[in-house]
Amino acid sequence: MFKRGLLAVLTLLALLLLVLVVRALVLPAPALSSRVLPSLPEQDRDAQVERLAQAIRFPTLADRPEAFDAFHAFLAEAFPFTHETLSLRPFGHSLLYHWDSGHDCAPTLLLAHQDVVPVSAMAEWQHPPFDGVVDERFIWGRGTLDDKVSVMAILEAVEAMLAEGRQPACDVWLAFGHDEETGGAQGAARMAAWLQEQGVRFELVLDEGGMVLPGATLGIQQPVALIGIAEKGYISVTLEAHGEPGHSSRPPAQTAIGDLAVAIARLQANPRPAGLSLPTRYMLETVAPEQAFARRLVFANLWLFEPLVVRQLAGNPETHALIRTTMAPTMLSGGVKDNVLPATASAVINFRLAPGETQESLLNWVERHLPEGVSVSIKEGFFAEPSRISPANSDAFERVASLAQALPGDPLPAPFLMIAGSDARHYQALSENVLRFLPVSLQQQDIARFHGPNERLARNQYPDMVRFYLGLLSSGSAQ
Repeated sequence: MFKRGLLAVLTLLALLLLVLVVRALVLPAPALSSRVLPSLPEQDRDAQVERLAQAIRFPTLADRPEAFDAFHAFLAEAFPFTHETLSLRPFGHSLLYHWDSGHDCAPTLLLAHQDVVPVSAMAEWQHPPFDGVVDERFIWGRGTLDDKVSVMAILEAVEAMLAEGRQPACDVWLAFGHDEETGGAQGAARMAAWLQEQGVRFELVLDEGGMVLPGATLGIQQPVALIGIAEKGYISVTLEAHGEPGHSSRPPAQTAIGDLAVAIARLQANPRPAGLSLPTRYMLETVAPEQAFARRLVFANLWLFEPLVVRQLAGNPETHALIRTTMAPTMLSGGVKDNVLPATASAVINFRLAPGETQESLLNWVERHLPEGVSVSIKEGFFAEPSRISPANSDAFERVASLAQALPGDPLPAPFLMIAGSDARHYQALSENVLRFLPVSLQQQDIARFHGPNERLARNQYPDMVRFYLGLLSSGSAQ
């Protein structure tokens, strides 16, 4: 009896191993159309770099409306064919362009934002952030990555097509927001609402998001072009603790600041559950064929090995945010003098909501872990639920992925979950295919340049950005 039972167990284990191995062996690599990015004359490349440098010199910050006005005048002068041919509808300082193809087919919407974040740590900048310095290797300044560079590259591509007398096969819309860094309520949200009122539906909406990064983080040698098919949600909450005010020489057992510290410590000690969302699952399955066999076997059988993969991703700071809702205490307030007990103390915590998380589920979790005397409220300002997940097997995704694959370095396109936010969230009602990809190639350490000091773009990459957008506009264009 024991032998028969042991044999049955061994047989089941052998069958399981067979299933795992077969799934790993037959896992197909993504099949993409072969595309070549259009070429650009050398003199055009130098002129494009110089125009980008000029654009950086306009400090388009939220509190500088005159900078937007000057920037718009510059755009009209720098791209005359575009402004003669495309219709332009302003929404405050946001710009909505329409390129009428004359054909009745689903249009494309390209997004980018003109505004940039304020500058901190000025002493750490190698070149002043709004000087638009161009040296032998880089274009320096605010907006060279996030995201004025896309405004310029898209317009360069449109202008190049118009200069050659070319038209797209289907209509193209360009939406350049002016307040993405503060939530997009006056820019992207208004433009999206107007487009919805007009009944416009898009075959593709493309915004900033993923980029080409080294594949080492995912265990492969080939660079990876990460194309966002979803983005995390955003909410900030305020924790407030109340205590007995008085002289610090006679402190009570519990103080407002002490209770607040306990609350934050409890939340950090009990993180939200981790798991593989669909975008992360798709990403791992896409890179699986390029893995060594042992890792390929794991990624091809996530139905069994998900807990193991989640633990591995959780242990890496570069991938931890992909698997759960994250929290970051960002603001603290309490006390007026070093020897006075404050009556109240507060903290602001920013959460990035993973797919499946909701405002209600998050607040319930926060409330369960707060000590007595500490309350939670939603901070006024921007809020967004996690975005819808766009399909990774659509013609629109293939269109973007095949062009991403044609970028230098032969990157492997893969869907992924964007952990930051973008204007794309406002356009979800207008298309089934809302994607997020910035066609630049960076090293992992360059990520800190977004919103950080020494933002820059390699000057030889900017023409490749223009070529990417030119390829996107030219794909299927009328000849």
